[in-house]
Amino acid sequence: MKDVNIILGERIRLGRKTNNLTREKLAELIDVSPRFLAEVESGKVGVSLQTLKNISIALSASTDYLLGLDNEYQLSQLEVLCSQLVSIDEKYLPLITAIVKEIKNID
Repeated sequence: MKDVNIILGERIRLGRKTNNLTREKLAELIDVSPRFLAEVESGKVGVSLQTLKNISIALSASTDYLLGLDNEYQLSQLEVLCSQLVSIDEKYLPLITAIVKEIKNID
């Protein structure tokens, strides 16, 4: 079983990237230094409850998800992906459709 700090760090990094936030911007939003956030993302250190709350708000992710207790944020990632697909040039839609069909066939 993975250590909670490693899970937390991985999920913060994923959430940050999903939300197109730099480490510096997220650190600013949650009131910590970028260096501290890097250590959190690497799983080297944990966070206070207040910082966890700030991260949850900044990333629109439940604390249960961030701590590895559920996978609720998966739906949020899907919503982000859908919003990105809306802005893609229509000429790429057949290619994207083919990719999705191939991925479904893998399962």
